[in-house]
Amino acid sequence: MPSTRLLFRTLTLLSLGAALLPAAAAPLPESPAALEQRLLERLAGDRSGACVQAAVIERDRVVRGSGCAGTRKAAAPAADAAFEIGSVSKTMTAFLVAGLVQRGQWSLDDPIARHLPEGTTVPRQGERQILVRDLLTHSAGLPALPPGVALPNPADPYAALTEAQLLAALGRVTLARPIGSRAEYSNFGMMLVSLAAARSLGGDLEAALRERLFGPLGMDGAYVAQARAAKPAAGHLPGGAATPAWTIATNLAGVGMVKATLDDMVRYARAELGSLPEVPAALTEALRLTQQPLAHGYAMNWVVAKPQGRELRLHEGGTGGFSSLVVLEPATQRAVVLLADTALTDLGGLGDLGLALLGLEVPLQPRREVAMPPALRRALVGEYELAGMTLKIREAADGRLLAQASGQSEFELRQDSRGDLYPTTFSALLRPEPPAAEGGSVRRFSWHQGGGTMQGRRVGLVEAAPTIANPAWRDWAGEYQLAPQFSLRVFEREGRLMVQGSGQPAIAAEPAGKDRIEIQAVGAIVEFERDAAGQVVAAVLRQGGQVLRGAALKR
Repeated sequence: MPSTRLLFRTLTLLSLGAALLPAAAAPLPESPAALEQRLLERLAGDRSGACVQAAVIERDRVVRGSGCAGTRKAAAPAADAAFEIGSVSKTMTAFLVAGLVQRGQWSLDDPIARHLPEGTTVPRQGERQILVRDLLTHSAGLPALPPGVALPNPADPYAALTEAQLLAALGRVTLARPIGSRAEYSNFGMMLVSLAAARSLGGDLEAALRERLFGPLGMDGAYVAQARAAKPAAGHLPGGAATPAWTIATNLAGVGMVKATLDDMVRYARAELGSLPEVPAALTEALRLTQQPLAHGYAMNWVVAKPQGRELRLHEGGTGGFSSLVVLEPATQRAVVLLADTALTDLGGLGDLGLALLGLEVPLQPRREVAMPPALRRALVGEYELAGMTLKIREAADGRLLAQASGQSEFELRQDSRGDLYPTTFSALLRPEPPAAEGGSVRRFSWHQGGGTMQGRRVGLVEAAPTIANPAWRDWAGEYQLAPQFSLRVFEREGRLMVQGSGQPAIAAEPAGKDRIEIQAVGAIVEFERDAAGQVVAAVLRQGGQVLRGAALKR
């Protein structure tokens, strides 16, 4: 769906997958050859064609390596090339805010309106205003992108966005839930923080980053718009096609537009760990401040996560042609930095590789093209509702699976070794929900594009409400809307309690107390809420420090 891909190309958060059991810190790669062998495990034959530069850090020891997918056609980027680091830039914006807080110019409890131009209309709820901390934890209730602003060029979506347009869009927002009540990732919100920080630091975000972060840390190749020593790497779509660089107004660039080399990002990660002795103490303290937990699984933009019992700070980034990841483990003084010259957001990003390199037990599986089973092609044929459009899927005479959205060109869908389908002409991923019975039709799928997810539903589908026979569990049966495009079904299968997220396979759960179940396979807990009459009316999902609450849809 090329014409809709822009709307969902927001920068992704890391999915921690099914890492389950507490684990001791395993040995890290001891040499470039050992590191490159791990990269090969993940990239060999991968259909993305990506090249990845990697660094594994333990205190003052750094091991670097690089690797490319076996399907790669273009030359690998130079070792000193500058990559777009996407949303990892947000952690650098958080550093600028931390410095403002240190110097008494800002407080995390300041209304953001205090730091925006006078006369800016900022939504509020009575006396409750949007605070700086709400924006840094993505819990202000703002949409992912500024509403009512045309982003005309999908290849460089933010190039035409002005500061005035951004501020005007803020006046069009109607808040749908209490400010600060839950996290919903918002690039719009971080553009506002970027602009506000720039205004408080002399009016030029790039100059502020260069003076306060890049210069003191020796990040000699890092920049926003004014390239320095490093030459920019070329970005790619999955499959290898070149794609233009992204640009944005300089004072909005803290949302995700910093470019940096691997050496730059190694110095940044080491400074975050406090292992660069030449760094001024005040700067180190500001970096540490950004890592302190605030709310909803966030520090100051850093995601707070505990996979396998290991407490991490991390952020993943992606633009139209690049992907990045920084993972910190302060307790062990370890970190991983990954830079890829290919947009991998729709393919799950770099999280599995980053956690594996940090010593966690995470399988590394390349996405290789495989032959699609005829039964799956038949099960997918039909019409689906998707984001207000109709998507028609048909099987061609030559056996190919073809799809076409309303008013758009037809494209081919192929399958990879992880069971996902993908278009051959643009970046997206279709993850079908398995048919309920052998020989049946696919009823729903999730469509992943540009860091966003939409749900596809077969036209005319009428589903029975989820049921549970066991009287101890019966009240929990139903579907709960935990996010705009994500619901959780709770039901029974062959006497077992099961849960199923949108576009995901069903997995087993176990009762863990009154109105509480545990989903061991993904390290999650679900708690059920009742009304005054004792009816279950909502579910709360707790996973990796994040909390999602949703009302019951079907009872």
